[in-house]
Amino acid sequence: MSVLQAPPAKMPPNEIPGSILKTRSVVHADGLPSQLHSETSGEACCAMHQFLKENPPECAIEIGMAYGFSSLAILTALEENNRGRLISVDPYPPGFDHVRQSALLAIDNAGLSHRHAHVHAESELALPRLFNEGVRPDFVYIDRYHGFDHAFVDFFFADKLLPVGGTITFDDSRWRSVPRVIRDLLKHGHYQELNVGLQRSFASAHLINNACRRIRNRFGPSRYFRRTEDWKPPSSFYRNF
Repeated sequence: MSVLQAPPAKMPPNEIPGSILKTRSVVHADGLPSQLHSETSGEACCAMHQFLKENPPECAIEIGMAYGFSSLAILTALEENNRGRLISVDPYPPGFDHVRQSALLAIDNAGLSHRHAHVHAESELALPRLFNEGVRPDFVYIDRYHGFDHAFVDFFFADKLLPVGGTITFDDSRWRSVPRVIRDLLKHGHYQELNVGLQRSFASAHLINNACRRIRNRFGPSRYFRRTEDWKPPSSFYRNF
């Protein structure tokens, strides 16, 4: 497992994500504040910002934008690198357009809109379209629906988009369904897991009887995997996972 520098203790040097983390609130397009109820953790955003500073992408895709907290971490790294763009894929179902407006407003207030595009569509529809358009991201962040079917489909298309050397990141990797997708990736795909400073040691995990719970506690909120080979399995290939 590759070891990268541990993430910084604070959010990236941009006052907008720092303010969101401190106040636990965002501002809607009408100027009224609202408490966060769904976001990538500050710890995971710090690690992602650090990783993208050390591994500058020309193109990044995030699946699931919500209030734009992860978007700000990615875009801040791109701006500091003076290169790259971010495509955020999130359909924002009816009744959640205020969340989309809050995210886009925060990105605009941070001065990062010039590196950002939002695709207002379901990921299972948007990702094949991006593939057909020739988009090949160096970094894909998966953080939308966490049921096995949606997470697996997001990984399937991300794997198609990603070139050798690119990285896939799963947020909420300790949810029950996401590790199953990761098991498939490790069994069938040619990926190397990266340590970005979020892993937990067994010694620090709570001593409980359930071995699966101990394994889940070993990992942090996000897990990173770098594609090592463009491997195409035979049509009848299968391996238990």
